[in-house]
Amino acid sequence: MSYCVQCGVKLEQSLKNCPLCHTPVINPNELNVTTLSNSAGPFATVKGEVEPMKKHDIGLWLTLVFGSTALACGILNLFVFNHNYWSIPVIGACIIIWLFFCPRMFLPQIPVSVNLIASAVSVIVYELAITLMTKGDRWFHELVLPITLVIMVLTALYGILYKFVSTSLIASALYLFIDAAILSVAVECFVDRFLKQEIHIFWSAIVFSVCAVISVALIAILSIRRLRETVRKRLHF
Repeated sequence: MSYCVQCGVKLEQSLKNCPLCHTPVINPNELNVTTLSNSAGPFATVKGEVEPMKKHDIGLWLTLVFGSTALACGILNLFVFNHNYWSIPVIGACIIIWLFFCPRMFLPQIPVSVNLIASAVSVIVYELAITLMTKGDRWFHELVLPITLVIMVLTALYGILYKFVSTSLIASALYLFIDAAILSVAVECFVDRFLKQEIHIFWSAIVFSVCAVISVALIAILSIRRLRETVRKRLHF
């Protein structure tokens, strides 16, 4: 004895339709693979794709975020909390971040080097503005400015290596560790000089050693083809 798939009433074997709801009676044994494959299933057969977000839209969103933040801080500093110029560092930070990320989203033809130079100049101006808000400018000339220039040079070095040598993930990691090693030594030297102490390499030697060991390991991976391919397969990149 079979039952109607629609209303559940008992059906006799000779019936072709349900006597109650008139639903066709189908014998499962008579169905073939072609009928099942041609029938519409419960799931959609057409795959849809979400349209990727454009860089221009991301740049516009970041512009609105940083612009509104800077404007709100400026208004609060001007009309509410006006005992000092606390909004200048906040507005300057918003400008620096915007210059670093957004220009190439609106104008992709801008060279990366030009974008980095503009960001570095904005950082120096930002640091100079903070210096003018504090007493004395010795820390700017002897500490902040040299460190900023070293970061600019290392960033340019990274860009040159990435563009003309290799763009792989392993090579990029190698460039970062080399920059980190040089930057750590430079920062400690500038700090020791600023504090009128003898230049003594201490903590930066540890950082330099660790970065050097990792850099040697990455160079070995890049030099040995079989090892490089094995690492790529293991790390899935």
